[in-house]
Amino acid sequence: MKNIAIIILLGSMMSCSDQIRVRSDYDNDVDLTKFKTFNWLPAKEIESKNNPLLLNELTFKRLRKAIDQQLALKQVQFSDSNPALLVHYHIIVDNRTAIRPAVYGYNYGAYWMRNQVDAYQYREGTLIIDLMDASNKNLLWRGWGTSVIDGPIDLTEEQINDAVTKILKAFPPSKK
Repeated sequence: MKNIAIIILLGSMMSCSDQIRVRSDYDNDVDLTKFKTFNWLPAKEIESKNNPLLLNELTFKRLRKAIDQQLALKQVQFSDSNPALLVHYHIIVDNRTAIRPAVYGYNYGAYWMRNQVDAYQYREGTLIIDLMDASNKNLLWRGWGTSVIDGPIDLTEEQINDAVTKILKAFPPSKK
């Protein structure tokens, strides 16, 4: 019975794995709508110590294309010569452990559910997109999306496009 509860719990988590939780943060003192050009942070400044399965030329190309398209839709154009913003990204995959009260379905008198928990492990992936002031490299806006990874880490073009679209939906932030 314990194994069935774990399978049901894992199955419900994995069925939600295509859902990405998105957040963003930004410098309230800066009007981000005034920035109309961008370029990429030089490759030598991108972390090389990360997983080569995630950070490679193919992933960079897919991310760059998706971010270029989304920023263009927001009237922020790529510029080699005089960018106002620098774009940078991070990809993180963490091993996580979740602990939930065990549900066995049997009543063992006074021992029902006493200190009984199920623990299971899963992987969580996070894509972070940073937009920095090109003049001083100060972080102006950060958006990130997190999702449970329930299979191989392949980062397809479709997955990248979906994540980038959802993350950059919050840029530029609306002033309240």
